[in-house]
Amino acid sequence: MGEGAVARVQSIALTLEKAYSFELKKPRGYSLHDTGKVYSFGWMYDGSTVKMEVCDGSVAVLYEDGGTINVEVFAERGQRCWEDNVKAIAWSIGVDEDLGSYYAIARGDPLVGGVAETMPGLRLRSCSVWCAVLIAVCQQNASFKQGWSMLYRLHLLASRRLRTPYGLYLETPRPSKLSYEVLREARLGYRAHTVMELARRRVEQLDCSSVDSIREVHGIGPYSYALTRLLACRDYLTLPLDRWLKKLAAEAYGVPEHRAGAELSARFGEWKGLAALHTTIGFDAEPLRRALERLRRGENRPGKTEPSPVSLWKYTPPTALPVPR
Repeated sequence: MGEGAVARVQSIALTLEKAYSFELKKPRGYSLHDTGKVYSFGWMYDGSTVKMEVCDGSVAVLYEDGGTINVEVFAERGQRCWEDNVKAIAWSIGVDEDLGSYYAIARGDPLVGGVAETMPGLRLRSCSVWCAVLIAVCQQNASFKQGWSMLYRLHLLASRRLRTPYGLYLETPRPSKLSYEVLREARLGYRAHTVMELARRRVEQLDCSSVDSIREVHGIGPYSYALTRLLACRDYLTLPLDRWLKKLAAEAYGVPEHRAGAELSARFGEWKGLAALHTTIGFDAEPLRRALERLRRGENRPGKTEPSPVSLWKYTPPTALPVPR
């Protein structure tokens, strides 16, 4: 898509109107910036503000002001769904989540100790089941760059552009906007069949009380299911264990690979899913060989390479610019 096409797309963006605003007290030690920038596209975080979907045609913009988090909600004219969802914003950014017992375990750990040390105010930023399962499917048998490039292209091709005073926001692509042609152009490959089946089953209507039904979809295995529950439901008891994490955990803890999952469960208990996520952040989701080299050198702090989970937002603006490979 050339510059002219980008300009045309932006010109037809739907302008949202301010619908509501409120404040959240920022707990001591909490970091909206760390929470907002991890695994975010450029329309979700820009270095100063965090944007998140509230519901169809509605976006919340969050920014810090001293000990307060200001929240402004913008909505499509006539759209009132935000009224039923606005109270979930605090839960979605984990502002009241106490991770004290997790960090007590995580400090000094060879996998997650770097994140515990450098980003103690980080919380998971959750999303809808539909958004989470799209992320999970794109990560199947893919590197960080491959998976998130797929998802980025999919948004550029199929998302509605929503204009706020703080910039454009690209909605999670609606199932009705997806087709095999669009998914091929986004380079999803074999994953397109899974996504189309998820769309046919109206997964966008699911919430955490009904998310288990995605297990009936061909192409949703234990890893994708666990990652979906982790991202959508803050279910830290689920462990998205893939080959990458299995080999890192086996190396870190000196156990056979087939015992890696059990070892993570034994060490982190109810927090094992969060530990899995933090491992990807600490090692910048690097390819396995480089991640293992870093582990052996004790380099488990994020930010050693780019793009990475903490810097993805810098490389993915809401325009059709290429994602670095």
